[in-house]
Amino acid sequence: MWFLRVVWNILKTEWIPSALPDPKHGSRRRLCKAYRRRRQQVKSFWIIAGLVVLIEPALPFAVFVSLFTTFLSFMYLDEVDTRPR
Repeated sequence: MWFLRVVWNILKTEWIPSALPDPKHGSRRRLCKAYRRRRQQVKSFWIIAGLVVLIEPALPFAVFVSLFTTFLSFMYLDEVDTRPR
């Protein structure tokens, strides 16, 4: 039961929404609100992928789903904002 409580606390944690990124910080794009929202969506991707693997527990299928979800996660988190500033 303690494991479920730890997992639940990890899933519901979020950065403080009022924190503004420091313009001098090397990876300030990771601190912006849009990136945090994308990271939450990637977390949802992984939860869904984990449930799919639990439904069909074959090793080749689990490896395929894990690699595909990893690819999607990196692709989605590496999106570049193309709006003019």
